[in-house]
Amino acid sequence: SVPPGWTHIGRVSPSYEVQLTFALRQQGMVRLARFVDAVSDPHSPRYGQYLSLEQVRDLVQPSPATLMAVLKWLQGHGVENCRSVTTLDFLECRMPVSTAERLLPGAEFHRYVKGQHGVVRSPLPYAVPEELAEHVDFVGGLHRFPAERKVISRAWAKKEMESRQHYGGRAAFHLGVTPSIIRKRYNMTGGDIGLLPNNSQACAQFLEQYFHQADLAEFMQLFGSSFGHRSQVDQVVGHQGKGKAGLEASLDVEYIMSTGANISTWVFSNAGRHESQEPFLAWLLLLSNMSSLPSVHSVSYGDDEDSLSLAYMERVNMEFMKAAARGLTILFASGDDGAGCRRVPGGNHTFRPSFPASSPYVTTVGGTSFKNP
Repeated sequence: SVPPGWTHIGRVSPSYEVQLTFALRQQGMVRLARFVDAVSDPHSPRYGQYLSLEQVRDLVQPSPATLMAVLKWLQGHGVENCRSVTTLDFLECRMPVSTAERLLPGAEFHRYVKGQHGVVRSPLPYAVPEELAEHVDFVGGLHRFPAERKVISRAWAKKEMESRQHYGGRAAFHLGVTPSIIRKRYNMTGGDIGLLPNNSQACAQFLEQYFHQADLAEFMQLFGSSFGHRSQVDQVVGHQGKGKAGLEASLDVEYIMSTGANISTWVFSNAGRHESQEPFLAWLLLLSNMSSLPSVHSVSYGDDEDSLSLAYMERVNMEFMKAAARGLTILFASGDDGAGCRRVPGGNHTFRPSFPASSPYVTTVGGTSFKNP
């Protein structure tokens, strides 16, 4: 279904090129699960003995039969413009809409817009040939719309509105929760900074938003005087635009570098610049394609769990297991609503958790509310 706020523009041209991601069925999943349990358990003799990306590939790569069947299927429809990842379990392919709709019966590609953003998606379900069902977990780039991130919490917005009313429409000046306030609340001293050269961290961004190195340097000059810090991101992976800095992007970078202070920081910028791309999926593919990565990844992203297919969530969980086997820690924001609530007419409301926050293979982090910072 199409999420609220997206306007339907119409069918796209048959010649329009879409990018689809084919998640190929993996091997060794039971062994991978056991391995992740062992390297994550401090009481296990294998604790901390992580795998390289190449070792993960050897464990999970699809069978020759799967690779042959999928490639034969794609080539039979004239799909040649494909690229794989190191672990061989994803294929990204570009093709005209007319080819995609023949390849995946039932799919119909339409354009939708919301504000400045446009996407190409199919409102209808797709099918794969019966003989391919055992080889493909899902096809990305058809259904999932970009998830919106609510940066300003409802409590903060309500407080701001009350403040405006109290001051006759003008907001009372309030500097907000600065890095020193957060560090003090968590009992961090000036000595609680990264000191080892192999410490590393990253944050991932999925909206068409960017940070500016100059803004980051100025922020640290203003708010970082009480602790040792770095003033530059060491590496940007993906497209870094040169337009106006975005609130979300700036917030992520400035605060991870204030709490994880003096630590080498990367930014993964996955804006989904092509209308048929899924930015979150693009980030997952990067994890399967880069042998050298930061140890900790902080991600502010989530979809309502009930909007996603079981096959998709199970496969994403496998991707997090692959990351865990390599010793990567992935932190997800729990969202504004905790377990969430889906209101049903008649009063039988149900929980509505956010995914990937509900995944057992990531660490989900809640927020801290300040009454009088």
